[in-house]
Amino acid sequence: SDELYGTIGLNGVPILGGKSTLQRWRRMSSYVSASDDSHSPVLTVAETFRFAGRCTSEDGNSSEERIEERVQRFLTLLGLDHVQDTVVGDENLRGVSGGQKRRVTVGEMCMDPKARVLCLDNITDGLASTDSLSLVQNISNLCKRKGTAAIVSLLQPSDDIIGVFDK
Repeated sequence: SDELYGTIGLNGVPILGGKSTLQRWRRMSSYVSASDDSHSPVLTVAETFRFAGRCTSEDGNSSEERIEERVQRFLTLLGLDHVQDTVVGDENLRGVSGGQKRRVTVGEMCMDPKARVLCLDNITDGLASTDSLSLVQNISNLCKRKGTAAIVSLLQPSDDIIGVFDK
């Protein structure tokens, strides 16, 4: 038979097991696709992370020190510390590279302290092979350090990229 059966669960609890479970799943997961690279072009990379940290802080009560600690941690984990004071930019304002902008998108998503599952849809689309590999390596390192899971869909990943994923 070509049919597959089973459940999707988190820590042994089915995630589609009722409204409250689905709402909890939505609160603890984040989604990014290749088309999600829209940022305020005039903010620096670090300012973008700070803004995301303030928007996602629990009850709006995270101290500036805690937010700044997370900003610096994710800048380092994503290899963006050397461009933290560079504007993100857009087609009219020169800023970080395309690969760096994609990492800004991932970092922005990770600033949410409740995010435990990262859903990344074709995030290497349009990137050079070296930028794609670097992005996937950064995401892998970030997930290991933060204790999160990543669900990643990629079109035609290279053998090097496949080698980064856990088996």
